[in-house]
Amino acid sequence: MPSPEAARSGGTRPAVGIDLGTTYSLVAYLDAAGRPVCLPNSLGDVLTPSAVFVEDDRIIVGKEALRLAIRAPGKYADAFKRDMGRAAFRRPLYNRRVPPEVLSALVLEQLKHDVQRHLGPAQQAVVTVPAYFDELRRQVTQDAARLAGWDVLDIINEPVAAAVCYGLERRCLGLDPTGSDDRERIVVYDLGGGTFDVSLLEIDAATFRTVATDGDVQLGGRDFDERLVNYLAERFLDAHGLDPRTDPQDAFQLWQDAQDAKHGLTDYPSTSVICFHSGIRMRVDVSREVFEEITQDLLERTRETTDMLVRQAGFTWQEVDRVLLSGGAVRMPMVGRMLRELTGKEPDRSLSPDESVAHGAAIYAGMLLGHFAAGGRRRCELINVNSHSLGVVGVDAQLHEHVNAVLIPRNTLIPTEIHRCFKTLEDGQRTVAVPVIEGESERPEFCVSLGKCVVRDLPPGLPRGTPIEVRYRYLANGRLAVTAWVPSTGHSAGVEIRRDHPTVSGNIAAWKEELLLGDRAVPPGTTGDDRAASAVDLHDRASVIKRIDELYERIGRLACRLGLPPGLAASQRIALAAVERLDAAGRLVSEADKRRDGAVGRAEAVQLTVELSRARLAQRQAADEAAFAFLVLGRDSVDSGLCPAGAERDLEEIRQLRQQLQ
Repeated sequence: MPSPEAARSGGTRPAVGIDLGTTYSLVAYLDAAGRPVCLPNSLGDVLTPSAVFVEDDRIIVGKEALRLAIRAPGKYADAFKRDMGRAAFRRPLYNRRVPPEVLSALVLEQLKHDVQRHLGPAQQAVVTVPAYFDELRRQVTQDAARLAGWDVLDIINEPVAAAVCYGLERRCLGLDPTGSDDRERIVVYDLGGGTFDVSLLEIDAATFRTVATDGDVQLGGRDFDERLVNYLAERFLDAHGLDPRTDPQDAFQLWQDAQDAKHGLTDYPSTSVICFHSGIRMRVDVSREVFEEITQDLLERTRETTDMLVRQAGFTWQEVDRVLLSGGAVRMPMVGRMLRELTGKEPDRSLSPDESVAHGAAIYAGMLLGHFAAGGRRRCELINVNSHSLGVVGVDAQLHEHVNAVLIPRNTLIPTEIHRCFKTLEDGQRTVAVPVIEGESERPEFCVSLGKCVVRDLPPGLPRGTPIEVRYRYLANGRLAVTAWVPSTGHSAGVEIRRDHPTVSGNIAAWKEELLLGDRAVPPGTTGDDRAASAVDLHDRASVIKRIDELYERIGRLACRLGLPPGLAASQRIALAAVERLDAAGRLVSEADKRRDGAVGRAEAVQLTVELSRARLAQRQAADEAAFAFLVLGRDSVDSGLCPAGAERDLEEIRQLRQQLQ
């Protein structure tokens, strides 16, 4: 294999592709021969756990973070990719609340150090995301890369990257002796640690056209692990009346052992796990048959999504040439067996399920940087589709209710554009604001708000009902551009998308300093013995801080009902909006539950079960966001000297708890 030094000879910028995963992340580059190679990290591994641990005066990322987590779970975070794009969400970590994009940035920064150690200065990279990521999740992924110091050449979908790896590495670069330039229709089944994607693509020479895509950003190998964790814990609970999940350290160890057991069941029909809790050790035997039984519904969700994708795209399985596997969780034997039964084809395992996405991203980065031009190799062309419908909030003329007026349906080829006409509501109106949303539901409250399309500086003196033409352009990278004009006058109007989600401010160094403040609670001059005692008390400190947050949240709930001064009005509005979203999510769960109960036939029941699962997830997310909004309002209220009636005892308890932390 050519050395990294050879890859960077001649002054060319290295072509880097990053697979930022829920469980593991990795980075690949193109060597001097133009072939993708995964870079090893400082430990010599190509897979870096997407995990962060805070210890003393340093922040640890990767395998060492995973090893240390058992010692202090409260100082550890993982699987934060699942939280990307959740409004106002913060992950508790070492007495701090950290946005998931900051945690992702710490992983991306570590990958950058690994790249620079092998290839020298490197700033540019192609980053992959699940195909089913919406616009908001794509944006915060780019924010994370920016925080880590990366210049993102492009963001591409993980199944597309796997297809590029297959199409160019194996077909065009001659690694597959049977490869050719014949048109081929493939399904990429990508089951990773935290997300599931399935995409139907057509490959014609070096052109990759996505026909349709679907998936679930809350379904992956981690959910299979959780089922096994619960199975093991229930066996222990039945035998001893104690639950190992109630102790953070024992629960974390159980997670690790369950993951190892799942991997063991890939090769062997049975395995065993030693559960430890409250001084009791118990061996639990697990067979592959039992594991597949307790996770059958999860696999069935992927089956139904895959089958519906092909059928809704207007094809049969006979018209699909290949089923390509990607993602570490596809190693489970039941995945291959299910796909053989569904498709009548042997799934293609020719690519590394761990490395193919990073390889494809590196190949595409090489294309963007012109690495293949001199060698006569063709550039690849990616033709993508949008994974979620784009619409605006309109009003049903008959029901007088807000509806999602879809402008660009899901699985529309992008880039694309569409024109819509809006009208002014008042004489002399100078501004028009149109809420832009993303999602499939007819009801706007169950869609993702992207912000408002604000048309400014309209000509003066326009009569009521003046048409305003707005052009929405969905770009190839999944981003949205908007322009507008007034046909009656020929004037163009200034247009902006005012986004509803905040972006993370500051830089990675500032966030690191904020994280490390948790350790500075130990006074200067503290001895080693004192530090050891302080470390023992960390669990108690975390419990105290959690209790303080609960009290602030209660105060916020009381304050939300009051008429507050202007300084607190903004926090109150955010809290009230969060309550509305939570109520709406609850109604959606009830409706989805009723629809599932009335399902006719197995296929409809499975599909409606998936909808119910997503509705419940949205409800949990809305509850988390409402709790955080109340917490912020409670803190703001106390800081401003306001104590709502009935919160006097809560406020006094907060004072006492704060004294314990000093």
